[in-house]
Amino acid sequence: MNNLLITMSGGTTTVINATLVGVIKSVKASKSIDRLYAGVPGLLGVFDDSLIDLTDLSVSQLERLRYTPSSGFIGATRLKYLDDYDFKRLETIFDKYQIKYFLNIGGNGTIKQTMSISAYFKGSVKVASLPKTVDNDLGDKEFEKVFFTPGYPSCINYWIHKVNMLNQENLGAHSHDRVLIGQTFGRKTGFITAAARMADIDRNLPLILLLPENQRPIAEVLAEIDRKVTSNKRAVVIMSEGYHIDDVGEIRDYSGQVMYGSSKSTAVQLLVNACLEKGIQSRGFNPTVDQRSEMIFTLEHDLTYAESLGKLAVDNLEQGNSEFLASIGSTADYEILETIIPYSEIKDFSRIMPDHWLEPNSFDVSDGYIAYARKVLADFTRINLGQQYFHKFLLSDEILIK
Repeated sequence: MNNLLITMSGGTTTVINATLVGVIKSVKASKSIDRLYAGVPGLLGVFDDSLIDLTDLSVSQLERLRYTPSSGFIGATRLKYLDDYDFKRLETIFDKYQIKYFLNIGGNGTIKQTMSISAYFKGSVKVASLPKTVDNDLGDKEFEKVFFTPGYPSCINYWIHKVNMLNQENLGAHSHDRVLIGQTFGRKTGFITAAARMADIDRNLPLILLLPENQRPIAEVLAEIDRKVTSNKRAVVIMSEGYHIDDVGEIRDYSGQVMYGSSKSTAVQLLVNACLEKGIQSRGFNPTVDQRSEMIFTLEHDLTYAESLGKLAVDNLEQGNSEFLASIGSTADYEILETIIPYSEIKDFSRIMPDHWLEPNSFDVSDGYIAYARKVLADFTRINLGQQYFHKFLLSDEILIK
Protein backbone atom coordinates (compact mmCIF):
# COMPACT_ATOMS: atom_id res chain seq x y z
CA MET A 1 0.00 0.00 0.00
CA ASN A 2 1.11 3.54 -0.81
CA ASN A 3 -0.97 5.94 1.25
CA LEU A 4 -0.99 9.72 1.64
CA LEU A 5 -1.34 11.60 4.92
CA ILE A 6 -2.52 15.21 5.07
CA THR A 7 -2.56 17.61 8.03
CA MET A 8 -3.43 21.25 8.67
CA SER A 9 -1.48 23.65 10.89
CA GLY A 10 -1.93 27.15 12.26
CA GLY A 11 -4.69 29.60 11.46
CA THR A 12 -7.33 28.88 8.86
CA THR A 13 -9.15 30.41 5.88
CA THR A 14 -12.53 30.06 4.20
CA VAL A 15 -10.94 28.17 1.29
CA ILE A 16 -8.67 25.73 3.14
CA ASN A 17 -11.10 22.86 2.63
CA ALA A 18 -11.19 23.57 -1.10
CA THR A 19 -7.47 22.68 -1.08
CA LEU A 20 -8.33 19.52 0.82
CA VAL A 21 -10.99 18.71 -1.80
CA GLY A 22 -8.39 19.10 -4.56
CA VAL A 23 -6.19 16.59 -2.75
CA ILE A 24 -9.04 14.12 -2.19
CA LYS A 25 -10.20 14.25 -5.81
CA SER A 26 -6.68 13.66 -7.08
CA VAL A 27 -6.12 10.72 -4.74
CA LYS A 28 -9.42 9.18 -5.81
CA ALA A 29 -8.27 9.40 -9.44
CA SER A 30 -4.73 8.20 -8.69
CA LYS A 31 -3.33 4.88 -9.83
CA SER A 32 -0.34 5.02 -7.47
CA ILE A 33 -1.85 6.33 -4.21
CA ASP A 34 -4.22 3.92 -2.47
CA ARG A 35 -5.72 5.71 0.53
CA LEU A 36 -5.83 9.23 1.93
CA TYR A 37 -5.69 9.76 5.68
CA ALA A 38 -5.96 12.98 7.69
CA GLY A 39 -4.66 13.69 11.18
CA VAL A 40 -7.48 14.95 13.44
CA PRO A 41 -6.49 17.50 14.54
CA GLY A 42 -3.34 18.01 12.49
CA LEU A 43 -0.06 16.50 13.60
CA LEU A 44 -1.32 16.30 17.17
CA GLY A 45 -3.94 13.85 15.91
CA VAL A 46 -1.23 11.90 14.11
CA PHE A 47 0.79 11.61 17.32
CA ASP A 48 -2.35 10.33 19.09
CA ASP A 49 -3.15 7.84 16.30
CA SER A 50 -6.32 9.79 15.54
CA LEU A 51 -6.68 9.49 11.76
CA ILE A 52 -9.69 9.39 9.47
CA ASP A 53 -9.87 7.92 5.98
CA LEU A 54 -11.10 10.47 3.42
CA THR A 55 -10.67 8.36 0.30
CA ASP A 56 -14.30 7.37 -0.17
CA LEU A 57 -16.07 10.69 0.33
CA SER A 58 -18.92 10.98 -2.17
CA VAL A 59 -19.32 13.63 -4.85
CA SER A 60 -21.99 15.39 -2.79
CA GLN A 61 -19.83 15.31 0.35
CA LEU A 62 -16.91 16.81 -1.57
CA GLU A 63 -19.14 19.57 -2.90
CA ARG A 64 -20.24 20.42 0.62
CA LEU A 65 -16.68 20.22 1.92
CA ARG A 66 -15.46 22.63 -0.78
CA TYR A 67 -17.76 25.29 0.65
CA THR A 68 -17.06 24.48 4.28
CA PRO A 69 -14.99 27.27 5.87
CA SER A 70 -12.31 27.05 8.55
CA SER A 71 -10.60 23.91 9.83
CA GLY A 72 -13.44 22.28 11.74
CA PHE A 73 -13.55 19.27 9.43
CA ILE A 74 -10.14 17.71 10.16
CA GLY A 75 -8.78 20.34 12.55
CA ALA A 76 -5.52 22.27 12.77
CA THR A 77 -2.87 22.56 15.46
CA ARG A 78 -0.07 24.82 16.64
CA LEU A 79 2.89 22.83 17.93
CA LYS A 80 6.32 23.42 19.38
CA TYR A 81 9.31 22.63 17.21
CA LEU A 82 9.49 18.90 16.61
CA ASP A 83 12.23 16.91 18.40
CA ASP A 84 13.62 13.39 18.01
CA TYR A 85 10.86 11.92 20.15
CA ASP A 86 8.21 13.50 17.89
CA PHE A 87 9.91 12.21 14.75
CA LYS A 88 10.03 8.69 16.20
CA ARG A 89 6.30 8.82 16.94
CA LEU A 90 5.65 9.99 13.39
CA GLU A 91 7.72 7.14 12.04
CA THR A 92 5.65 4.65 14.02
CA ILE A 93 2.37 6.02 12.67
CA PHE A 94 3.70 6.29 9.13
CA ASP A 95 4.70 2.62 9.27
CA LYS A 96 1.35 1.57 10.72
CA TYR A 97 -0.68 3.30 8.01
CA GLN A 98 1.86 2.68 5.23
CA ILE A 99 2.30 6.40 4.58
CA LYS A 100 4.50 7.07 1.55
CA TYR A 101 3.34 10.63 0.89
CA PHE A 102 2.82 13.52 3.31
CA LEU A 103 1.20 16.93 2.74
CA ASN A 104 1.01 19.72 5.31
CA ILE A 105 -1.18 22.79 4.79
CA GLY A 106 -0.05 25.96 6.55
CA GLY A 107 2.01 29.12 6.66
CA ASN A 108 5.70 29.93 6.97
CA GLY A 109 6.16 28.13 10.28
CA THR A 110 4.39 25.08 8.89
CA ILE A 111 6.73 24.97 5.90
CA LYS A 112 9.73 24.93 8.25
CA GLN A 113 8.05 22.17 10.25
CA THR A 114 7.41 20.17 7.07
CA MET A 115 11.00 20.65 5.93
CA SER A 116 12.21 19.14 9.20
CA ILE A 117 9.93 16.12 8.68
CA SER A 118 11.24 15.71 5.14
CA ALA A 119 14.84 15.86 6.37
CA TYR A 120 14.13 13.15 8.94
CA PHE A 121 12.61 10.69 6.46
CA LYS A 122 15.34 11.33 3.88
CA GLY A 123 13.30 10.46 0.82
CA SER A 124 11.56 7.36 2.16
CA VAL A 125 8.41 9.49 2.35
CA LYS A 126 7.68 12.08 -0.32
CA VAL A 127 6.85 15.35 1.41
CA ALA A 128 5.35 18.66 0.21
CA SER A 129 3.61 21.78 1.51
CA LEU A 130 0.43 23.63 0.61
CA PRO A 131 0.01 27.35 1.40
CA LYS A 132 -2.68 28.89 3.54
CA THR A 133 -2.96 32.23 5.32
CA VAL A 134 -5.28 35.21 5.05
CA ASP A 135 -2.34 37.36 6.21
CA ASN A 136 -0.61 36.99 2.78
CA ASP A 137 2.73 37.16 4.62
CA LEU A 138 3.96 33.85 3.21
CA GLY A 139 6.13 34.10 0.10
CA ASP A 140 8.94 35.81 -1.70
CA LYS A 141 9.41 39.57 -1.49
CA GLU A 142 9.08 39.92 -5.28
CA PHE A 143 5.58 38.33 -5.31
CA GLU A 144 6.59 36.13 -8.22
CA LYS A 145 6.91 32.70 -6.63
CA VAL A 146 3.96 33.38 -4.33
CA PHE A 147 1.68 36.03 -5.81
CA PHE A 148 -0.89 35.63 -3.05
CA THR A 149 -1.89 32.95 -0.58
CA PRO A 150 -5.28 31.22 -0.80
CA GLY A 151 -7.77 32.94 1.48
CA TYR A 152 -6.31 36.44 1.04
CA PRO A 153 -8.56 37.45 -1.90
CA SER A 154 -11.67 36.59 0.11
CA CYS A 155 -10.28 38.43 3.15
CA ILE A 156 -9.88 41.54 0.98
CA ASN A 157 -13.51 41.15 -0.02
CA TYR A 158 -14.48 40.76 3.64
CA TRP A 159 -12.83 44.03 4.58
CA ILE A 160 -14.31 45.86 1.59
CA HIS A 161 -17.69 44.99 3.08
CA LYS A 162 -16.68 45.89 6.64
CA VAL A 163 -15.22 49.28 5.68
CA ASN A 164 -18.44 50.13 3.87
CA MET A 165 -20.39 49.00 6.94
CA LEU A 166 -18.19 51.03 9.30
CA ASN A 167 -18.45 54.07 7.05
CA GLN A 168 -22.26 53.92 7.10
CA GLU A 169 -22.23 53.54 10.86
CA ASN A 170 -19.81 56.45 11.20
CA LEU A 171 -21.87 58.66 8.90
CA GLY A 172 -24.97 58.12 10.99
CA ALA A 173 -23.45 58.17 14.46
CA HIS A 174 -20.51 60.58 14.21
CA SER A 175 -22.22 63.15 16.42
CA HIS A 176 -21.47 60.90 19.37
CA ASP A 177 -18.90 58.42 17.95
CA ARG A 178 -16.44 60.58 16.03
CA VAL A 179 -14.08 57.74 15.25
CA LEU A 180 -14.65 54.08 14.47
CA ILE A 181 -11.54 51.91 14.71
CA GLY A 182 -11.40 48.43 13.14
CA GLN A 183 -8.69 45.88 13.86
CA THR A 184 -7.50 43.33 11.29
CA PHE A 185 -5.30 40.28 11.54
CA GLY A 186 -1.62 40.75 10.81
CA ARG A 187 1.01 40.30 13.50
CA LYS A 188 3.71 42.46 11.95
CA THR A 189 2.31 42.90 8.45
CA GLY A 190 -0.31 45.19 6.95
CA PHE A 191 -1.62 43.17 4.01
CA ILE A 192 -5.13 42.87 5.44
CA THR A 193 -5.22 46.45 6.70
CA ALA A 194 -4.14 47.58 3.23
CA ALA A 195 -7.16 45.73 1.82
CA ALA A 196 -9.42 48.34 3.43
CA ARG A 197 -8.31 50.84 0.76
CA MET A 198 -10.07 48.69 -1.85
CA ALA A 199 -13.38 49.91 -0.41
CA ASP A 200 -12.39 53.47 -1.26
CA ILE A 201 -10.09 53.42 -4.28
CA ASP A 202 -10.88 57.07 -5.12
CA ARG A 203 -9.86 58.10 -1.58
CA ASN A 204 -13.07 59.95 -0.75
CA LEU A 205 -13.56 58.63 2.79
CA PRO A 206 -11.87 59.97 5.94
CA LEU A 207 -9.96 56.70 6.11
CA ILE A 208 -6.74 56.13 8.05
CA LEU A 209 -4.68 52.94 7.66
CA LEU A 210 -2.24 51.92 10.38
CA LEU A 211 0.22 49.37 9.00
CA PRO A 212 3.09 47.87 11.03
CA GLU A 213 5.44 48.53 8.09
CA ASN A 214 4.65 52.22 8.59
CA GLN A 215 4.81 52.31 12.38
CA ARG A 216 4.49 55.85 13.80
CA PRO A 217 4.61 57.25 17.33
CA ILE A 218 1.22 57.38 19.04
CA ALA A 219 1.37 61.18 19.09
CA GLU A 220 1.49 61.27 15.28
CA VAL A 221 -1.37 58.77 15.02
CA LEU A 222 -3.55 60.87 17.32
CA ALA A 223 -2.63 64.04 15.43
CA GLU A 224 -3.72 62.42 12.13
CA ILE A 225 -7.01 61.27 13.67
CA ASP A 226 -7.58 64.78 15.04
CA ARG A 227 -6.91 66.28 11.58
CA LYS A 228 -9.43 63.97 9.96
CA VAL A 229 -12.05 64.71 12.61
CA THR A 230 -11.45 68.45 12.32
CA SER A 231 -11.82 68.48 8.53
CA ASN A 232 -14.51 65.78 8.15
CA LYS A 233 -16.18 65.71 11.58
CA ARG A 234 -15.41 61.99 11.69
CA ALA A 235 -12.85 59.31 10.83
CA VAL A 236 -12.63 55.57 10.14
CA VAL A 237 -9.38 53.91 11.21
CA ILE A 238 -8.32 50.40 10.16
CA MET A 239 -5.30 48.98 11.96
CA SER A 240 -3.32 45.74 12.11
CA GLU A 241 -3.42 43.80 15.37
CA GLY A 242 0.37 44.11 15.50
CA TYR A 243 0.45 47.91 15.18
CA HIS A 244 2.13 49.11 18.36
CA ILE A 245 0.12 51.48 20.49
CA ASP A 246 1.22 50.23 23.90
CA ASP A 247 1.82 46.95 25.72
CA VAL A 248 -0.97 44.47 24.90
CA GLY A 249 0.26 41.92 27.44
CA GLU A 250 1.43 39.38 24.88
CA ILE A 251 0.51 35.71 25.13
CA ARG A 252 2.44 33.33 22.87
CA ASP A 253 1.59 29.96 21.35
CA TYR A 254 3.76 26.82 21.44
CA SER A 255 5.75 27.98 18.42
CA GLY A 256 6.54 31.33 20.03
CA GLN A 257 4.19 33.48 17.95
CA VAL A 258 2.15 36.19 19.65
CA MET A 259 -1.55 35.31 19.95
CA TYR A 260 -3.05 38.78 19.79
CA GLY A 261 -6.56 37.41 20.20
CA SER A 262 -5.55 35.84 23.52
CA SER A 263 -3.42 38.67 24.91
CA LYS A 264 -4.48 40.86 27.81
CA SER A 265 -5.51 43.77 25.63
CA THR A 266 -5.70 44.69 21.93
CA ALA A 267 -4.26 47.42 19.75
CA VAL A 268 -7.74 48.65 18.90
CA GLN A 269 -8.74 48.98 22.56
CA LEU A 270 -5.52 50.79 23.41
CA LEU A 271 -6.09 53.25 20.56
CA VAL A 272 -9.70 53.81 21.62
CA ASN A 273 -8.41 54.55 25.12
CA ALA A 274 -5.81 56.98 23.77
CA CYS A 275 -8.44 58.81 21.69
CA LEU A 276 -10.77 59.09 24.67
CA GLU A 277 -7.97 60.56 26.76
CA LYS A 278 -7.58 63.24 24.06
CA GLY A 279 -11.31 63.98 24.16
CA ILE A 280 -12.08 62.21 20.86
CA GLN A 281 -15.08 59.93 21.28
CA SER A 282 -14.20 56.59 19.66
CA ARG A 283 -15.50 53.07 19.36
CA GLY A 284 -13.66 49.85 18.46
CA PHE A 285 -14.55 46.98 16.12
CA ASN A 286 -12.56 43.74 16.36
CA PRO A 287 -13.93 40.80 14.32
CA THR A 288 -11.04 38.44 15.20
CA VAL A 289 -11.70 34.98 13.67
CA ASP A 290 -14.72 36.15 11.67
CA GLN A 291 -12.44 37.66 9.01
CA ARG A 292 -10.88 34.28 8.24
CA SER A 293 -13.99 32.11 8.71
CA GLU A 294 -16.98 34.03 7.33
CA MET A 295 -17.91 32.21 4.12
CA ILE A 296 -20.37 34.77 2.74
CA PHE A 297 -17.62 36.98 1.30
CA THR A 298 -15.57 34.18 -0.24
CA LEU A 299 -14.64 34.69 -3.90
CA GLU A 300 -15.16 31.89 -6.38
CA HIS A 301 -11.72 32.25 -7.96
CA ASP A 302 -10.16 31.98 -4.48
CA LEU A 303 -11.88 28.62 -4.04
CA THR A 304 -10.83 27.54 -7.54
CA TYR A 305 -7.14 28.33 -7.02
CA ALA A 306 -7.16 26.72 -3.56
CA GLU A 307 -8.62 23.50 -4.97
CA SER A 308 -6.27 23.53 -7.94
CA LEU A 309 -3.22 23.70 -5.66
CA GLY A 310 -4.35 20.53 -3.91
CA LYS A 311 -4.47 18.75 -7.26
CA LEU A 312 -1.11 20.23 -8.30
CA ALA A 313 0.58 18.92 -5.16
CA VAL A 314 -0.74 15.37 -5.55
CA ASP A 315 0.08 15.27 -9.26
CA ASN A 316 3.67 16.28 -8.56
CA LEU A 317 4.06 13.74 -5.77
CA GLU A 318 2.83 11.05 -8.14
CA GLN A 319 5.38 12.18 -10.71
CA GLY A 320 8.14 11.58 -8.20
CA ASN A 321 8.66 15.17 -7.08
CA SER A 322 9.14 15.90 -3.41
CA GLU A 323 10.21 18.69 -1.04
CA PHE A 324 8.26 21.55 -2.62
CA LEU A 325 5.59 24.16 -1.93
CA ALA A 326 2.63 24.25 -4.36
CA SER A 327 2.00 27.90 -5.13
CA ILE A 328 0.10 30.56 -7.04
CA GLY A 329 2.91 32.48 -8.73
CA SER A 330 2.96 35.30 -11.28
CA THR A 331 4.94 36.80 -14.09
CA ALA A 332 6.44 40.30 -13.91
CA ASP A 333 3.24 41.75 -15.41
CA TYR A 334 1.00 39.96 -12.86
CA GLU A 335 -0.07 37.06 -15.06
CA ILE A 336 -1.07 34.40 -12.54
CA LEU A 337 0.28 30.86 -12.87
CA GLU A 338 0.43 27.72 -10.77
CA THR A 339 3.85 26.39 -9.90
CA ILE A 340 5.89 24.42 -7.38
CA ILE A 341 8.79 25.90 -5.44
CA PRO A 342 11.57 23.51 -4.34
CA TYR A 343 12.43 23.70 -0.65
CA SER A 344 15.99 24.52 -1.73
CA GLU A 345 14.68 27.89 -2.98
CA ILE A 346 12.87 28.67 0.27
CA LYS A 347 15.18 30.36 2.74
CA ASP A 348 12.86 32.79 4.46
CA PHE A 349 9.32 33.11 3.14
CA SER A 350 8.15 35.61 5.74
CA ARG A 351 7.35 38.83 3.89
CA ILE A 352 6.00 42.27 4.69
CA MET A 353 4.45 45.06 2.65
CA PRO A 354 7.14 46.45 0.31
CA ASP A 355 8.06 50.12 0.65
CA HIS A 356 6.65 51.04 -2.77
CA TRP A 357 3.19 49.94 -1.61
CA LEU A 358 3.25 52.50 1.21
CA GLU A 359 2.17 56.06 0.43
CA PRO A 360 5.02 58.40 1.48
CA ASN A 361 4.28 60.76 4.37
CA SER A 362 0.79 59.36 4.74
CA PHE A 363 -1.23 56.80 6.66
CA ASP A 364 -2.16 55.03 3.47
CA VAL A 365 -1.12 52.62 0.72
CA SER A 366 0.05 53.61 -2.75
CA ASP A 367 -1.56 53.10 -6.15
CA GLY A 368 0.96 50.27 -6.59
CA TYR A 369 -0.79 48.24 -3.90
CA ILE A 370 -4.18 49.01 -5.45
CA ALA A 371 -2.96 47.66 -8.80
CA TYR A 372 -1.75 44.49 -7.09
CA ALA A 373 -4.96 44.01 -5.12
CA ARG A 374 -7.06 44.43 -8.25
CA LYS A 375 -5.18 41.51 -9.81
CA VAL A 376 -5.66 39.45 -6.65
CA LEU A 377 -9.38 40.15 -6.69
CA ALA A 378 -9.59 39.10 -10.36
CA ASP A 379 -13.16 39.31 -11.62
CA PHE A 380 -14.42 40.13 -8.11
CA THR A 381 -17.10 37.47 -8.35
CA ARG A 382 -18.99 37.24 -5.08
CA ILE A 383 -20.91 34.14 -4.09
CA ASN A 384 -23.74 34.34 -1.62
CA LEU A 385 -22.92 31.25 0.35
CA GLY A 386 -24.85 32.40 3.39
CA GLN A 387 -28.13 31.29 1.82
CA GLN A 388 -26.82 28.34 -0.16
CA TYR A 389 -24.76 26.48 2.41
CA PHE A 390 -25.68 27.66 5.89
CA HIS A 391 -26.09 24.61 8.17
CA LYS A 392 -24.91 22.39 5.30
CA PHE A 393 -21.20 22.31 6.09
CA LEU A 394 -19.54 18.91 6.22
CA LEU A 395 -18.43 17.82 9.68
CA SER A 396 -15.87 15.14 10.39
CA ASP A 397 -18.18 13.24 12.74
CA GLU A 398 -20.21 12.28 9.67
CA ILE A 399 -17.25 10.17 8.52
CA LEU A 400 -17.41 6.92 10.42
CA ILE A 401 -14.05 5.45 9.40
CA LYS A 402 -11.26 6.12 11.89
